[in-house]
Amino acid sequence: MRAYWILPNRDQEDDALASDGEKTIPFRRVLDPKLRPDGFAHGVPAELLENFGRKALAEILFAQRFPAWDGEKQLFSVSTPAGLDSSGRVVHLGLVFILEQHERPEFELPYANLPKEDRQYAKALILRVASPGAGDLWAQSVRDLSDLQHLRRPATNVALDRSVVPFDSLYVASARGLVKKGPSRRKSRTNTLFFLILFTVVGVLLSVRACERSSRSAIQAGVPWHFN
Repeated sequence: MRAYWILPNRDQEDDALASDGEKTIPFRRVLDPKLRPDGFAHGVPAELLENFGRKALAEILFAQRFPAWDGEKQLFSVSTPAGLDSSGRVVHLGLVFILEQHERPEFELPYANLPKEDRQYAKALILRVASPGAGDLWAQSVRDLSDLQHLRRPATNVALDRSVVPFDSLYVASARGLVKKGPSRRKSRTNTLFFLILFTVVGVLLSVRACERSSRSAIQAGVPWHFN
């Protein structure tokens, strides 16, 4: 597993910066722009910021997971708003993990050597996703995504309406906050139809078996059978 902080671009420089907790390097050296999967974002999408407003900035977490991104390697990232730059724009702090096929993110990256203004956001992010508190659905959605088994397509912790790249998702945003998705109606109808067919087949088999038993009992008892 390789893990890096994606540092807030507070000065709106051309190159985003990354850190392994010790030294700072250009983010392009961690993840070559040519190798970044379609839809990868090292920040919180604008639609989530718009939907929840600035009062909820401290709560929002956005995570993405790309299975089989580079051969059998996976890419996992999680981002959170990290204040404003001098022009009043929201900046973001993130974590990105480059994982082997069966690895899961470990939220233990040190942050003591990050720039002073970023440490409080890094500490809060680590604490939240490492051990989600009761009722913290944003953090829980990140853990659910990281723990998800048998993922085949790119996925996010929360559904996006304006993404040009299709993602599977575990939660949807609502006026009440996050809501975990239930089974889709199509899947529910498919399951219902399957069980109806199964019960019908079992019923028919039981009826046939009952008839066979009745026939054998009648023959053994010497009861004549009449055919018209």
